[in-house]
Amino acid sequence: MPSSVLPFVVLTVCFNAIFTLNPLNGKHLRTIWPRWSGNPKGLSGPLKGGVVLEYLAARFNFTYEMVRVAENRLEPPEKGKGLFSYLWDEQCDLLLQDVQPTFRRLQVVDMTLPWNYDYFSFLIPVHDEAANIDAVIKPFQWPVWIGLAISSVIVIFILFLIQRHLDGRDQLERDSTSEGKSKSANSTRGHGQPGSQYLYVLGNLLSQSGPCTSRRLSFRLVAGVWTLAAFIFVQGYNSTLFTYVVAPVNLPLINSVYDIAESSDIILLANIYHLDAIREDFQRTKKCNLQLARDGFISILTTFALPKGSPYTKTISQG
Repeated sequence: MPSSVLPFVVLTVCFNAIFTLNPLNGKHLRTIWPRWSGNPKGLSGPLKGGVVLEYLAARFNFTYEMVRVAENRLEPPEKGKGLFSYLWDEQCDLLLQDVQPTFRRLQVVDMTLPWNYDYFSFLIPVHDEAANIDAVIKPFQWPVWIGLAISSVIVIFILFLIQRHLDGRDQLERDSTSEGKSKSANSTRGHGQPGSQYLYVLGNLLSQSGPCTSRRLSFRLVAGVWTLAAFIFVQGYNSTLFTYVVAPVNLPLINSVYDIAESSDIILLANIYHLDAIREDFQRTKKCNLQLARDGFISILTTFALPKGSPYTKTISQG
């Protein structure tokens, strides 16, 4: 045999071997996919089942047609049909459904190798966003706030007494001499107005304080101590306020399966299609209304089903 012909012979043998090992080549399969648009709405099944079927058809060179079904359960009830009934009655060659393998099911149908490894989890609603009003008082505990209120009242009272004492002394000086009266009037004019102490003390807490209302040393000493204390308080408050503002107001309903035992008002259905459900709800409402609980539980695996003794089981398992 000429050496130039040998490569063509090898390729021919390889192609023949490939088509011989592919029993699906050129076949036409009747397929059930519960989420097919021709079936009634509300049936559960793999959201990407159509994509998987297209991939298998292109890989193994077969055609297919969809079988219309209205059933949602695998095993048939006492009076009625299930999805397995179509396999037993030779009305379906491939069932694209999440079939969990059990010894009983392996006796009545063929199953492919597991195509999905997942776990059960809980789908819970997302709480509506609300203003975190409590964040305003959360940076400090109640004893601190009570102490702040008492301190503010005491400082206001002390400043008021000092101002009254200074005004009274100035009044005596004005009565003694007319010259002292003129000087005192100039030095205290506008400083003894009622309410100025309140505005000064509370304004420091809000970082909106004005100048000191008196030039007397005793008044300025008390005001300076309060200003320093208010500065430390405000800085400590602002540094922790942001943390509480961005914290979630409404915590998730549950985080794990253990939380269910501690709550008597929770009724949830576990499913493995939660991500698909979240995606569909978001596409419909344009809002994220659903979320998964933090912890999953009970690992599972799912397969596709074929009639018992099907010649296509091994090929589809190879994917």
